[in-house]
Amino acid sequence: MKIKLITTALLGFIINVASAGNGSAGLGYASDYFREGSLVSAEALQASASYELKAGGLDAGLGIFTNQPTEGGVDTYIIDASISKALNDPFSASLGLEHTEFVSGVASLDVVASLSLNTILSPSLTVKRDTEDDLYVVEVGASHDLDFEIVQLTVGALYGNADVSSTSNVDYYSVGASLSRSLSENSSLEASLDYVDSDLISNESIFGVGLSIKF
Repeated sequence: MKIKLITTALLGFIINVASAGNGSAGLGYASDYFREGSLVSAEALQASASYELKAGGLDAGLGIFTNQPTEGGVDTYIIDASISKALNDPFSASLGLEHTEFVSGVASLDVVASLSLNTILSPSLTVKRDTEDDLYVVEVGASHDLDFEIVQLTVGALYGNADVSSTSNVDYYSVGASLSRSLSENSSLEASLDYVDSDLISNESIFGVGLSIKF
């Protein structure tokens, strides 16, 4: 019942904003939910919605994501807002806020800054700072898309370091690939497989499948 209510709210959000800009929504399943070096939950249903708008030479975006475990773990809700701008080619930068909340009662608000290169492998650097506890997360990533006649293949890798407290931190990384196939002009089906590892967990393979729709 909880998942149905969340899905309905997300779809309502999309309907209200779709006519003004570019919106998208997604529903999916993941065998585990991995975030900033930790396995937050075992297998879960996931839902997301996003909206993008161009104004005054800037790209503005709003996103909503939820992870709802079907077995062990806690519910997760993430709301983020950002503005981005293309700098001297091929650089682009973004700045935003990310609110993360767990049903267990733990919540955080991060300032997020990122820099990316619009070149082969699309390298990126992202830095997050917790506004209350002065904790940082630093992630370096790269990805590459390959278009085939039937599907699109995306391969990527990420390394990160996250502060667990003022005196300790955790290193983590992931490598993976995803296959995406268009079902229609505005919808696609995706399957992904990621290998993750960190100082907090044993290595783990995570499988996911999802449906996305653009408005």
